[in-house]
Amino acid sequence: MSEEIKEFRIKPSLLIPLAILSALLSFIGTVEIALNGSVGGAFMCRYAWGTVSKTMGIPVISLLVLLLAYPFKYFKGKLSPSLLISIYVIGAAVGMYGIGHYETFACWPVGFSRTLLYTDPEVLPMAQSWWWMPPLEVVRRITVGGAATDWGAWSGSIVFWSLYLLVFYLFGSSVMLLLRRRWLDVERVPFPYVIATYDVVRRVSEEPGAKPTMRWFLIGFLIALIFEIQVLCTYVWAWWPDLLAWRGTATTTTSPQGCVGVFATDPVESSLVWWPGYTKNILPFLVYYLAPLDVLFSAWVFFVVIVILAQAAYIMGYYTGVFDMGSCCRILGWAGSDISPLFGPPYYWMWVTMIGGTLAVTVMMLFHARSYIAETIRLAMRGGKSPEEAREPFTYRQIYMFIVASAIILLAFCFSAGLSIGVALAVLIVGAFINTVAAAYVLGLSGCGYIHERALWPSWPLRLIWPTAPQAYNADWIMSHVFMHTGLNHVSHGVQSGAYLTIQNLKLGDMAKVNLRDIFILTTIASIIAIFVGNATRVWIINLLGVGRVPIWGSCSVTTWCDNDFARYEQAPPAIFQFEAGAVGFVIVMILFLLRARFIWWPLHPVGFILATGVAPNWMREWDAMLGAWVAKFLTLRIGGSKAYEEYGIPFVSGGIAGYALANLIAYLIGTVRFFIPF
Repeated sequence: MSEEIKEFRIKPSLLIPLAILSALLSFIGTVEIALNGSVGGAFMCRYAWGTVSKTMGIPVISLLVLLLAYPFKYFKGKLSPSLLISIYVIGAAVGMYGIGHYETFACWPVGFSRTLLYTDPEVLPMAQSWWWMPPLEVVRRITVGGAATDWGAWSGSIVFWSLYLLVFYLFGSSVMLLLRRRWLDVERVPFPYVIATYDVVRRVSEEPGAKPTMRWFLIGFLIALIFEIQVLCTYVWAWWPDLLAWRGTATTTTSPQGCVGVFATDPVESSLVWWPGYTKNILPFLVYYLAPLDVLFSAWVFFVVIVILAQAAYIMGYYTGVFDMGSCCRILGWAGSDISPLFGPPYYWMWVTMIGGTLAVTVMMLFHARSYIAETIRLAMRGGKSPEEAREPFTYRQIYMFIVASAIILLAFCFSAGLSIGVALAVLIVGAFINTVAAAYVLGLSGCGYIHERALWPSWPLRLIWPTAPQAYNADWIMSHVFMHTGLNHVSHGVQSGAYLTIQNLKLGDMAKVNLRDIFILTTIASIIAIFVGNATRVWIINLLGVGRVPIWGSCSVTTWCDNDFARYEQAPPAIFQFEAGAVGFVIVMILFLLRARFIWWPLHPVGFILATGVAPNWMREWDAMLGAWVAKFLTLRIGGSKAYEEYGIPFVSGGIAGYALANLIAYLIGTVRFFIPF
């Protein structure tokens, strides 16, 4: 590795262009989301420059900026890895915050404000009194579009939702700073997407050792690109041959993201109680290939176990009527949670995993790191910078100050949103800490954002305050549910985004030997710029085009926004069942952790159980991607060993992910043309 990378520092001459790049990419990316959302279909739900699905927390534009930088080396000469990594950091922050997932664009700030138009008269005065809500007459203008943006009227909403993203970023990133050395230096948590990204950086910069394996990179690149172009053409032209059955079959339907939903008439669906469908999306197959073998093996083994247990429960009298429903209803319990093997009795897998399993992962992370945390506290109290802190971005004293200060800021923000002390603490402790630590760790091991689906479960800590729904709506109820439910529905929805972004950028900086303090500072600056520019651009473009042309959320009362309403709250099992299932899940995952620590031969990883029963992997139907990735990686290591994995496997996968990213660029450009010239 060159000395330039080791000594990389952020200079004013570099910082200013990078800040401008952050703002420019956030503006362009947000406009592109609006234009492609107007086209609709896959251009809204599949293709992206931000993040692409509930599980795949990949900021696509972070790879695109690397690929687009490649031609410049023919004018400038060799591009330094340090420059490429700084560009990647900008792209990652913009992808996560300046662009995000389409639903992030659809939610904030305008989507939530739009609820004023549909809110019941008895609740409307309360919603209008919130300081971040624009006046009703200003919101009405977005219906038609063509309106000049009233920046004064929208400023409160832009500031509020920008602060929302920022306060959770500050807390999540501070916690990741504390856990960085434990996860990256001691446990060597892989973070699959970062492995692929670093391989792309090496190839664009032409580091030594990259050229001999370029053939496999290009093979993966072309396969993924051709696959995605085939899917794209299927959506663009009705006459295009549907070689991948993306338009569905007589018994299946395929979502734009590649999730295959199965109708009740399908032979397998009419035989197996738990058959969620499967995925045809190429991206999870690629990402999961870079996850540890034991995690992948455990995930599909536990999936098979759950299929068997569901069948046994049906024989015992559960899930009556399940064979009248397709896979979508069976997953999320749309026809009643009692009929869903995931949500309902006798196993309550959703509550077992999302409550107990999540808590157990965080507890075990802290337990295994107890001596490490004790050491950081000792060093923080002593002051100065010790040898143990030599590679840390900040001293442990500073990091603990960041955590405390960001926690206070987060609570203050919650109070400004109308939350009471108890509810604000639930948001901080469970939403911002427990869920985030577990989600970041599982993402680091598997590449899967297992926690991202808002259906019913996220508000479980609020059951301690409201065992049953209260009698009247207030800001405490509504905004706590917004933060707890909508806030984690997608990777880019805010609560976990900062932790994901920070730890992955630090991982990349660690692999490339870039100064980690510079990485963190650049990440923070880029995030702040992206957050405010992205939110302001959303307000501007929707005022310009109108919601009749650009689909956004908010065509409902503020009381029924995303699991806010009392009726939805009561659809979940009673609090006692949720807590009992959570306790069972906690015990199961703790036992799996202890067995893995005690017996070297124990084959089942607790994270595999989380993936098999977690809400997002099941909703995205990714069990077959984990199985396929396990088979491919197992054969790679068995036939060629670690050398084949490093020289063929990783280049093939990183090339595939790069090809996937380029296909998204092409798709968005085609979508933009279709906005202006429909064809």
